[in-house]
Amino acid sequence: MQKVIFLLLFFSTKLFSYELPELGSSFDGLINASDEKRIKFQIMQQVYSSSSVINDPEINDYLNNMGQELIDSGTGSRKEINFFLVQDNSINAFAMLGNVIGIHSGLLLAANTESELASVLSHEIAHLTQKHLLRLFDSQKKNSYKSYLALAIAMLAARSNPQIATGAITAASASQTQNLLDYTRSNEQEADRIGLEILDKAGYDPKGFIDFFSTLQKFNNFSAGAAPAFLRTHPITSDRISDIQDRLKDYKYFQKKNKFEFYLIKSKLKAFTLNKNDVIDIFKNEIKMKRYLNEASAHYGLAYSYLRKNNISKARETFSMLESMKLESPLIVELNANILIQEKKYQEAYDLYRLGLQIYPFYRAFIIGISNLILQFNQPDKVIELVENYLSPYEKDPIFYKLLSKAYNQKGNYLLEHENLSDAYYFQFDIQNAISQMDLATKTNSENFFEKSRVDHRLKELKREAELMNN
Repeated sequence: MQKVIFLLLFFSTKLFSYELPELGSSFDGLINASDEKRIKFQIMQQVYSSSSVINDPEINDYLNNMGQELIDSGTGSRKEINFFLVQDNSINAFAMLGNVIGIHSGLLLAANTESELASVLSHEIAHLTQKHLLRLFDSQKKNSYKSYLALAIAMLAARSNPQIATGAITAASASQTQNLLDYTRSNEQEADRIGLEILDKAGYDPKGFIDFFSTLQKFNNFSAGAAPAFLRTHPITSDRISDIQDRLKDYKYFQKKNKFEFYLIKSKLKAFTLNKNDVIDIFKNEIKMKRYLNEASAHYGLAYSYLRKNNISKARETFSMLESMKLESPLIVELNANILIQEKKYQEAYDLYRLGLQIYPFYRAFIIGISNLILQFNQPDKVIELVENYLSPYEKDPIFYKLLSKAYNQKGNYLLEHENLSDAYYFQFDIQNAISQMDLATKTNSENFFEKSRVDHRLKELKREAELMNN
């Protein structure tokens, strides 16, 4: 039984207007481990194919490392949750079936501290650990789920065309909509409570919840009237703030110092997501008026903004100002390497990456950067040795398999080219293309018996998995 419906049913916390309803489909016995995997593959395949999803290794690693820290330390479990970042200026985060959490770029840019950002992630993690998506429709199973499906479609449509969506939302049954909101209020409070515990156990400041609500209020007041009427009629922030403030009495107060990387990541995100014709002036004005959270990160963002406009000399000039501050971070090393490559100083960039890997072992952006650099000079053996040496902690990273695939193509080893490209597709949750590439691997002319046996076996495994997921 195909469950395309799950692509449309998800829980979303629309922080810009305080709350979106939870949307999910459960019904006892409908969702099992195979269903969860199928749903996750469907969602993540869309994530990887979407042009609106940000694929910067440093930004993604920062977000995923924070998320994993919250899961490991805050929940005491090894639950695997996939986090991804959507290029969207609105302040939004959402948890979906399949243990997937999406974050809007506007949320990260709006957060003033790491604890504010972590408070949102911990809240969304709590929605998953408490199984709110599954519990929602279990409690509502006596009602018609079709109206909720219509509402889910409307909410998705609102992301691209709010005017069309408003009519669909208005058409939903008022009584059923109110019942759904009443249920989600209790979910929101539970997610706040569990989220506070996660935040505290992971070493973040629980007060980040309240601080971020204050940030939201400023943005919401600034943008009054922008949200669909359905969302504006259910303001619950004051209740949630009161409840959180009561709970904060049980936690010791401390002010967590932000990592330097927090400011750099925000600036890099701003440099590449805001209008490239405006962002240079935005950073220059911040520096001139001293309206920044961190001075060094403002110069860092300005340098990337110049790079984006292909103004290499200005990027180098700005980096020299940053360099004079004598601050250390792998993100600064990566910026310098990118400028060197644009200056066509390839040997210097190569040497910088090698030194960077000695100081910051297994830093993913360096491995990717130096591999792409070596591939340009047709030295596939060096790429294969480098990537395979660092593959262990990144065994599910599709980028690494793509690098290996390109290297083997340069060597003329087409079996290993297609095998690694198949792995890349598989870890992008695209099982059909994974099968196609593995099938090509089995058909290549190779005299290596062990390689031929391996790809034949892997092709059979992929086909069995695809068949199970389609049933």
